[in-house]
Amino acid sequence: MRTTSLPGRHRRAAAMTAAAVVAGGLLLAAVTVGPRPAADPLSTVAPAATEHRESTDPGALVSALQLRLRAHPRDGEGWASLGIAYVEQARITADPTYYPKAQRALARATRLAPRDPVTLTGSATLAAARHEFRGALRLADQALAADPYAAQALAVRADALTELGRYSEAYTAAVRVNDLKPGTSTFSRLSYQSELRGHLRRAERLMTEARQAAGNASSYAFAAFHQGELARAEHHRGAAAHLYAAALRADPTYAPALAGRARLAVARGDLVAAERDYRAVVARLPLTEYVVELGELYAATGRPALAAQQWSVARVTAALARANGVVTDLETALFEADHGSATAALTAARAEWRRRHSIHAADALAWALHANGRDREALRYGRLATRLGTRDARLLFHRGSIEAALGHDRAARKHLTAALRLDDGVSPWRDQHATRLLHRIGAR
Repeated sequence: MRTTSLPGRHRRAAAMTAAAVVAGGLLLAAVTVGPRPAADPLSTVAPAATEHRESTDPGALVSALQLRLRAHPRDGEGWASLGIAYVEQARITADPTYYPKAQRALARATRLAPRDPVTLTGSATLAAARHEFRGALRLADQALAADPYAAQALAVRADALTELGRYSEAYTAAVRVNDLKPGTSTFSRLSYQSELRGHLRRAERLMTEARQAAGNASSYAFAAFHQGELARAEHHRGAAAHLYAAALRADPTYAPALAGRARLAVARGDLVAAERDYRAVVARLPLTEYVVELGELYAATGRPALAAQQWSVARVTAALARANGVVTDLETALFEADHGSATAALTAARAEWRRRHSIHAADALAWALHANGRDREALRYGRLATRLGTRDARLLFHRGSIEAALGHDRAARKHLTAALRLDDGVSPWRDQHATRLLHRIGAR
């Protein structure tokens, strides 16, 4: 089904791991821009951004830092700041070619100041952006050993623990970040912890706090969009539309809010408006998530040739990300299981499961096993994927489909019905499949 470089709102955690440079110094905070991912250069990644000033622009920061470093080439913290600014550019532009630039800048910082917490945090941020979560955790821990009060290092640590499936530890770390430096990014991180556990109302309340705490247009747009996504999941379409509009008023270039508007258009059956907005989103921010959603809209409306074009774009995007050091096995597994090779899906899913045991890695492995007809084995991972009670349509659709294949009709009805209730416009292609399965087992 829908694939993202960090699936759906799951990307939010990723979007909270980068940082920005301000006024010649380094202001490390959680990401507040982009789909709580942003972090995905397939979607990338990284999600990043900070509580920077309204005038802060990553391109301008890069230029200013380059100028400074020409005059002070042995400024280790300056090189770390440049590396972080490149990660932020990758997040904003969905262009993973900034990651090698970030790596070179951070390598220079490491040679000059190997134990500096800023250098270590910058390296951790880059690792998280590339989905190297074990490395991100190791580097964040090293930064915290050097400075136990390094809030951004603790933020990266919380996000890495989340992506590794160590949810109890991740929650503790997220609370600690909020204690150290409360703000938009910390409320957002706590919101995501609640969302993962299926507590959508609490998650929405925390995103309200995140929006109210926003200190600039970018962070306001980020918070308003994610609050809108939570409202949409609870079928509060009017509230969601209001929040997406608020995000776009704050930042007219904020593509995720435009994608939210497209999802609402799908939900109300206005597929012309949905296609128009999706096309604008993909032109502005070609993350895999949006490319695949547009492709599935084409597939659901009987335009396979146009859908195939989007699948090609998704594959090229993934290849570009891999070439620039991004781990894409999770996205590859989901995409190939739905729109490509079942064998390739299983290979990628197994590789991702070896790296981490998150609910999303479990879901990808379950779905890849299902695509290969190995449903008894798949169900074990489908149960692991839903163990937190996460109210995510993709996870529930996958589990329900596996149960239907095994003849577990009662459980299948429960999970497929819940998936349809939660989807509310994200994927008409998935909805069609779920509806057909429910008809087959006599539920509709």
